[in-house]
Amino acid sequence: MLSAALNRVLEITQTGMGHVQLAESGRLRMVRHSGLAREFTSFFAFVDQQTTSRAQAAEQRRQVTVRDVATEDVFDEGSRGVILRAGNRGCHSVPLVNRAGVAIGMVSSHHERPLPGFSPAQLRALETSGVMVGRWLSWHRRTVVLDALAHLHTAATAQR
Repeated sequence: MLSAALNRVLEITQTGMGHVQLAESGRLRMVRHSGLAREFTSFFAFVDQQTTSRAQAAEQRRQVTVRDVATEDVFDEGSRGVILRAGNRGCHSVPLVNRAGVAIGMVSSHHERPLPGFSPAQLRALETSGVMVGRWLSWHRRTVVLDALAHLHTAATAQR
């Protein structure tokens, strides 16, 4: 599902670079990526500060477009340098939100050139994707993961 979500966002934003992050213990952890340099994926493996557009989009529960990474003040200098060295000049982040509106993850696209922005239709499609994937992730965590943990607990206690 996460790979499909990433592919959908990359298709809508017309790029081959992007990543998916999930919220865990107050920070974002990268779980999927496409077309990004190793320095980038290592540096942004875990994001726990408001020095990136992704962290801000998660906190504010809204899409964030950075038209030009080189000039906008969304990033600290360390983050900006890593992004620019990876060949990215623009980025767009879409929060994955559950039914309560809480951001439980993020899908971001990265672009070789500064972004002029996206059409209203693209923004609606991205928002719909974020809501659908966020609700699926929330359902998956509540049902499949908990059922698996209950099964493991039952199996472990039966062997005593």
